[in-house]
Amino acid sequence: MLKTIVRQLWHNKLFTSLNILGLSIGISACFIIYQLVSFEFGFETRIPMHENIFNVVSHLEFDGQEGHNVGVPKPLGQAIEAEVPGIKFVVPVAEQFMEEVTVHQINGKDKTFKSPDRQVMTQASYFNMLPYEWLAGTIDQALSTPNTVVLTKSRAEKYFPGVPVNDILGKTLIYNDTIQKEISGVVNDLAFATSFYGKEFFALPKDYFSQSDWGSTNSNDKLYIQLEEKNAASKAQQHINALSVKNTKDLFAKWRFKRDQRIIPIASMHFATQYGESNVHKANKPVLLGLVGVAIFLLILAVINFINLSTAQLPRRAKEIAVRKTMGSSGKRLIYQFLGETFFTCILAALFSDLLTYLFLLSFKDLFPENMQAYINYYQVFVLFWLFLWLTTLFAGLYPGWLISRVNPIQILRNQTLISFRGIRLSLRKTLIIFQFVIALLFIVSAIIVGQQLRYTLNKDLGFEKDAILLVNIPWRKVNDDKGTKYALLNELRALKGVEAVSLAAPPLSSNTMSNNYDYIPDNGTAKKELQPYIKNIDTAYLALYNMHLLAGRNLLPLDTVKEYLINETTSKVLGFKSPKEAIGKFIGPQDGQQSPIVGVVKDFHNKNFYQSIDPIVLIIDKQTSTYNIKLNEHYPKSWQKTISEIEKHWKKFYPEESFEYKFYDNSIEELYTQEHHMSKIINLSTMVAVLISCLGLLGLITLTAYQRTKEIGIRKVLGASISSIVQLLSKDFIQLVLIAIIIASPIAWWAMNKWLDGFAYKIEIHWWVFALAGFVAICIAFLTMSIQAIRAARANPVDSLRNE
Repeated sequence: MLKTIVRQLWHNKLFTSLNILGLSIGISACFIIYQLVSFEFGFETRIPMHENIFNVVSHLEFDGQEGHNVGVPKPLGQAIEAEVPGIKFVVPVAEQFMEEVTVHQINGKDKTFKSPDRQVMTQASYFNMLPYEWLAGTIDQALSTPNTVVLTKSRAEKYFPGVPVNDILGKTLIYNDTIQKEISGVVNDLAFATSFYGKEFFALPKDYFSQSDWGSTNSNDKLYIQLEEKNAASKAQQHINALSVKNTKDLFAKWRFKRDQRIIPIASMHFATQYGESNVHKANKPVLLGLVGVAIFLLILAVINFINLSTAQLPRRAKEIAVRKTMGSSGKRLIYQFLGETFFTCILAALFSDLLTYLFLLSFKDLFPENMQAYINYYQVFVLFWLFLWLTTLFAGLYPGWLISRVNPIQILRNQTLISFRGIRLSLRKTLIIFQFVIALLFIVSAIIVGQQLRYTLNKDLGFEKDAILLVNIPWRKVNDDKGTKYALLNELRALKGVEAVSLAAPPLSSNTMSNNYDYIPDNGTAKKELQPYIKNIDTAYLALYNMHLLAGRNLLPLDTVKEYLINETTSKVLGFKSPKEAIGKFIGPQDGQQSPIVGVVKDFHNKNFYQSIDPIVLIIDKQTSTYNIKLNEHYPKSWQKTISEIEKHWKKFYPEESFEYKFYDNSIEELYTQEHHMSKIINLSTMVAVLISCLGLLGLITLTAYQRTKEIGIRKVLGASISSIVQLLSKDFIQLVLIAIIIASPIAWWAMNKWLDGFAYKIEIHWWVFALAGFVAICIAFLTMSIQAIRAARANPVDSLRNE
C-alpha cells in the first residue's frame, strides 16, 4: 500500500504540494503559539506545592479611584508570622542596588563588575519555599548573618570563571568599595520559567521591619507566604487584612484613603498586569487565550483546505476508483488507502513545518520572550505531535475517504452532495470555502482596526511635542550628589550648538509615576477638598521645551524648595474652579504639609498610556529629578548625530565611568505600546496565513469546477465565447460565496473589535468603510486566485477537451 500511496501523491504533484504547504503552515502556526502559551502558563508551576504559595499585594482606593501595588508595608511579614495561623513560610523580598562589586580572583588579581543586576534581599525561608539545589553550603548557613551572600551557579561562574563552587565558599566580595560579604552558599539556577529572578542574595537588615513603616507602600517591598493548606487562603486573607487595619486605622482615619491586602496565587501573579514589577516579565491572559483561538482557527483552515483539495481530485480519480471497485476492493480498503495518503502527507507537512517554524522564530524573534525555547517540554511536544497527526489524519481524510467508498464516481462528477443555505444550492466544499473566508475576513478587519488604533495612539495630540527630543538618565547613584555635577552638565549642554533647549525633569508621559495626597481649603469657609494627583518634577525650561500651553497664570520660578504649583486643567476642574483663571492664587499642598499657591494652569496633557484617562497632575520644582530632556534642532535632522556626539563628550567629562545611553522620546512612547505592536504583527501575520490557506482551498475548488465543466467550456469557445466571459462564468459563483462570507463576518468582527477597543480610554471609532475595504480586499484576492486557473481553462484548446469528452 505504501508504494501505491507514494505513486499517487507523486502523480498529483500540484495538489500534493498545495496540501503539504497548507498543512505545514497550520502546523507551524500551532507549534509556535503552543511554545509561547506553554511558556507563559508554565510560570511557577514547577515549584513544589505552588498552589499553596501566594503573593501578598496592596489594593488601594482613593476618591473612588483604584490603585494596585505589588508591595506591602515592611512590618507586615513579621506580624503575619506571629499572629496568622496556618502559615508555613513567610518570605519578604526586596530588590538590592549595588554600584559595583570587586572580586578577588584566584590568580591574585581583582576584577570589578559595574552595576550588577538581579540582587535581592531576603531571608532563609526564601530557599525553603523555592526548590533551589544546593551545590555548596546549606540552608542553615545561608544568610545567617548580615555579612553573608548566596550566589546562583551562573553568577558564581561569572565572578569566578572556571573555579569549582566548593572552592569559592568563604571568599569575600567587596561591594561599593567598602561593604564586605562572605559567600555562604551556591545554588543551582532555577530550571523553569519563573518570576523569581534573583542571582545574588543578601540578608535583610534588622531595621527592615521597622514598625513605623505601616503607612508606606513601596513596590520594592514584596511579600510571599506559603500556607499549610491551599483551602485556607480566604481565612488567611481575612487575618492579614485585620492585621493591616489594626495597625493603620488611626493613620488613615483622617484621609479618604483605603488600603487592604490581597493574596494572589503565584502562578496567577504572572498574569496580574495591573501590579507592575520591575525586572519581571508578565503576560496578558486574554491575549494568550486569543492566540490559542488563532492557532485553532488556522489549523481548522488548514484541515478544511486539505478536504477541499482532496475532494477536488476525486473526479480525476473516478476511473481509478471504478477499476478498483470492479477488481473487488472493499469500501474499507479504499478508506484505509485514502487515510494512508493523508497520514503520509501530514508527516511530510510536519517535517516541512519544522523549517517554517525555525525561519519564523528567527525572523520575528522580537515578538517572543527571550528565553521561551529554553524550557520546552519535549516529551509533551512529542505526545501532542502524534495526537495532532492522528486527529488531523482522521478529520482531513475521513470525509474524502467516505466519498470514495460510498459515492459512485459519476455522482461525484455531478456534485450530488449538496446542502441548502437560504434557498441557494451549495456543496459542502463551498460551505467550507465560506467558513474559510469568514475567518480570513475577521483577521483582515482586525488587522485594519488594530493598525488604526496604534496610529491613533502615536499620532494623536498628546498635549506636548515629542519629536527631536533625547532622554538621557543620570545614573541613580549619582542623582543626589552634593557637588552640583548634574547642574554643571546642564549648563554646558544648553550652550551646545544644535541643542535648542535642555530641561532636567520627568518626561510628560512615561510608565513611571508618583502621586501624593493633597488638600485644597477654600477661603469661603466651605469644606476642604481632597485629591490624589500625580506629581511631575520639572524646571523652568520644561514648558517651553515641550511647547505646553499655559491657560492661565505664569511659569514656576527657579526656587530651591516647593513654594508654588502648576496644575493641569483636570486638577482645576476636580477642585471645583469654573475656569483656569479662577484657580490662580488658591492654596493647595500635601495633607498635613505646607500649603502653597497655584501660579499657573497648564492645558491637559497625557501622562499615561491611552488605556487610562488624563488624571489630576501637579507640577513642582524638585532637585530629585534625574532625566535630561534635550531638544535638538528639528529642522536639521542631518546634524543630530554630530550633536549627540558632542553631548556624549560633555557627558564623559562629568561622568567618565558611566556609559552614555540615550533614547529619542518618541521611541520611548512607542515602547509603552510594545504589547500592542506585537499584537498587531501577530494579527497581520495571521491574516496573511489565513488568506493564503483560504486561497489554496479556493484554487482547489475552481480547479474542480473547471474540470467538471471542460465540455461546456469547449462548446462555448467553439461558439465564440471570449476568455473574459469564460473567466466570469467560472468565477461568478465563488464571488457570491465571498459576499456571503462578508455578510457573516462583518457583525462578528464589529463586536470583537469593539470589545477590544473598550480597554482604551481614548480610541478610534469603527466606520462602515473598514468592512467595505476588508470585503473589497477579500474579493480581489479571491478573484485573482480564481483567475489563474480560470484563464488557464479558458485558453485550453476546445478540440482537445471535446475529443477527451
